[in-house]
Amino acid sequence: MQHANTLQQLGKVVGADGLITDSYQKAYYCKGFRVGHGDALAVVLPATLIQLWQALKVCQQNDVIILMQASNTGVTGGSTPHGDDYDRPVVIISTRKIKGVQVIDNAQQIVAFPGSTLTELEESLKPYGKEPHSVIGSSCIGASVVGGICNNSGGSLLQRGPAFTEKSLFARITDDGRLELVNHLGIDLGTEPEQMIARLESGDYATGTATDWEGKIWADDYASVIKDVDAVTPTRFNGNPQYLHDSAGCAGKVIVFAVRLATFDATPQEDTFYIGTNDEQVLLELRRYLIESLEQLPIQAEYIHRNAFRLTLRYARHMLLSIKRLGPSALPGLMQKKARWDARVKQLKLLPANTIDKLIQLGNRLTPSTISPRLLSWHRRYEHHLMIKVAHEEAAAMNRLLTAFFAERNGDWFHCTEAEQGDAFLVRFGVGACTVFYCDYYGINTDRRLIAFDVALRRNDEQWMIQLPPELQAQVLEGSCCGHFFCLVNHQDYILKPGVDGAAFKDAVLEYLDRRGAKYPAEHNIGHLYHASSEHEQHFHQLDPTNSCNPGIGKTSKKKHWA
Repeated sequence: MQHANTLQQLGKVVGADGLITDSYQKAYYCKGFRVGHGDALAVVLPATLIQLWQALKVCQQNDVIILMQASNTGVTGGSTPHGDDYDRPVVIISTRKIKGVQVIDNAQQIVAFPGSTLTELEESLKPYGKEPHSVIGSSCIGASVVGGICNNSGGSLLQRGPAFTEKSLFARITDDGRLELVNHLGIDLGTEPEQMIARLESGDYATGTATDWEGKIWADDYASVIKDVDAVTPTRFNGNPQYLHDSAGCAGKVIVFAVRLATFDATPQEDTFYIGTNDEQVLLELRRYLIESLEQLPIQAEYIHRNAFRLTLRYARHMLLSIKRLGPSALPGLMQKKARWDARVKQLKLLPANTIDKLIQLGNRLTPSTISPRLLSWHRRYEHHLMIKVAHEEAAAMNRLLTAFFAERNGDWFHCTEAEQGDAFLVRFGVGACTVFYCDYYGINTDRRLIAFDVALRRNDEQWMIQLPPELQAQVLEGSCCGHFFCLVNHQDYILKPGVDGAAFKDAVLEYLDRRGAKYPAEHNIGHLYHASSEHEQHFHQLDPTNSCNPGIGKTSKKKHWA
């Protein structure tokens, strides 16, 4: 068997349980959460950082493509194989087993390993009264800390900005084909890779002594960026040269072993205000009014369109219920089990390929909603929904400002109870999956007919929604819109009608967005859906001169040495 020697060597590194070659076992790792799929020679699951290093050496020595994957929760297909036109075998290395968070410097900072999730990080910091950069809370579906850094993920916390650090430990393949481990953590770990890894894993190091400490570990200027409401540029976008540094924004072009990040004081009590209106201009006016009136930005300001709310309640109900009953940590395992059952059904060839999805949606139809009644009432009354979360001590000021603002404007608001606050943000973060579940149920090819736009609008934009011309709107079967409203980051999904040319539709919408001065993608990374900017591609070439790691990302070359 071709490549048998490679598989044998990998098996020696990770053991039989850490090497997957069976097609239906590989299925979960070879298909993106939303889009993208392809085959891989194998999926490798190292359990330690030293196993990761040894697996990388096998891949480098056998000239195979290294495709790093953390939680496989991305929405642009950037951590799965894409197509079958690679010039070398693809090996997926999943880091989901390499968990670990080290709390350092009196809980002012952390070091996170590649398999650690945001949920794990939150739980690690709670005893210290601290929070991480990104807080997804009860809606977390297992997103990884390192994946967020590699993708410059945006997040929803207004005072903390996109995921970013200049401090990481990563491996790369040099221009002459060597595998090297680069220590830019600002922590003295020694000089030999095995020694560095062993000391890091055991916590055998001191902080504050390394000579290369100078650097940023979070986007500490982001609040001032949002407050400049008259600027003609967006707040944030993937490929922004300001946030490209080593592993930050690398999109899998290096192999990250650890990142060093800041922590933040937890807010003891939070209050959420829920706003509804049928006029998007009212929301834009409110955004400017609050940003200019408040001394400190709110914690979050999240938008949901009525149709996104409807699709989430109908098609993502099982996900909302799972989070409520089992907690967010259970979701990755449930998703993995579903992928395996899907593969089994396909092997039988007696049932439709989406049989499991049809059963899930039947359950959704029969299961009553558990969402708070007042939110459901607002859903019926208003097209546009905005939830603003503030620290409890700032609730009175927000109450006064909203009372004054809506005294003469179309719309209404209420101060959420604790249960309503939980449900509101649960629905908001369930929106991202609703169109996927819709397509799965109806057997719609998400690569062809689910067109997603992740757009950073100008800070002075006078329009929030993407307004399609009639000829394009006529091609749309369903639409879903949500976003980080004060950042003016808009997430718009379109499910196209049968027979529509998805590529042509997307190109037409992107031309429209270009005319509006928007940048895209805003935070989901380029994946295999967007072209990398010249600055982003230059970053890739610098990190991975032989094009051995995640080739093809950002519609770049898949060929060795970028040929």
